[in-house]
Amino acid sequence: RIYKYQAHGYAFSSLEELLRSLGGDAFVNMTQRSVAESLLEVGVTQRFVDDVIAAVLRSSYGQSVLVPAFAGAMSLVGAQGSTWAVDGGNKLVCSGLLKLTKANIIPARVTGVSLHSSEGRPLYQVHYEGSEGQGSAFYDMVVVTTPLHPSRSNFTFENFEPPIADFPGAFQPSVTSVVHGYLNSSYFGFPDPKLFPFASILTTDTPDLFFNAMDNICPVNISAAFRRKQPQEAAVWRVLSQQPLDKQQLKTLFRSYYSVQVTEWQTYPRYDAAKSLPPIVLHENLFYLSGVEWVASSMEMIAVAAKNVALLAYNRWHQDLEKIDQKDLMHKVKTEL
Repeated sequence: RIYKYQAHGYAFSSLEELLRSLGGDAFVNMTQRSVAESLLEVGVTQRFVDDVIAAVLRSSYGQSVLVPAFAGAMSLVGAQGSTWAVDGGNKLVCSGLLKLTKANIIPARVTGVSLHSSEGRPLYQVHYEGSEGQGSAFYDMVVVTTPLHPSRSNFTFENFEPPIADFPGAFQPSVTSVVHGYLNSSYFGFPDPKLFPFASILTTDTPDLFFNAMDNICPVNISAAFRRKQPQEAAVWRVLSQQPLDKQQLKTLFRSYYSVQVTEWQTYPRYDAAKSLPPIVLHENLFYLSGVEWVASSMEMIAVAAKNVALLAYNRWHQDLEKIDQKDLMHKVKTEL
């Protein structure tokens, strides 16, 4: 539905309105109650939740079945196998879009936004620091695309009344370890590595476990001559954990290894840390994009939110209020067709 709405230029001024247009109050409620509670209500067994749903959520969001139902549903969709990868890395989506838009990119870190006015209209001064020192520029519209939460926000808003504050909430730390080595299949109950049948290993929510998931990774583009490594051969494994793996833990998972590459990052919101959704409109022509992650976090969700902000900014600028927060949009779209 959202792609149809956006193709016709419709936009939403809040995440709640966007969700309501797609699935009514049920979708909004899915951001306020856990995925476990929602699944149990429709007849899914507690054992299935503990053994399967928990494992999927640990491998994707690194969290438990207490995450909100909407984010949980997004995570479960990704477990069905019909997902896509970008050859060369997901970052190419961003660089490709920037190239297509022919944007004027200023290579600098934004440190703050201050409010001014010009002929009765708000004017936003964006302050930044680059290799050549400090600078600033004035804009009619600004879209903030970095999380405005205490653990991530590192710039300020000035001259706004009421002031724009950080939103409550925190982000989930995650560690990705890419290991080239020989799997210790005995640890998983297979003394003979030739008999190990799995390419992915998920874990349940057990305190003693030191990793969330691991999988045998292969190239995005698989040639006709490509052959996945046999379990007794050295292969490249990705291990997801909440803390860096120490040498003893690596020895537990691998008989031996050639190399380990570790990346620590703040991956997703901690979904049990905040119950309210952030706003999209921070000021008249100042918009916030990253709040959609608190509904569910994925590249597709961010892309949908980005187009919504672009349409919302355009419609508000041109005072086309008929294109904002309209009810019964499916009927309106059919009428327009």
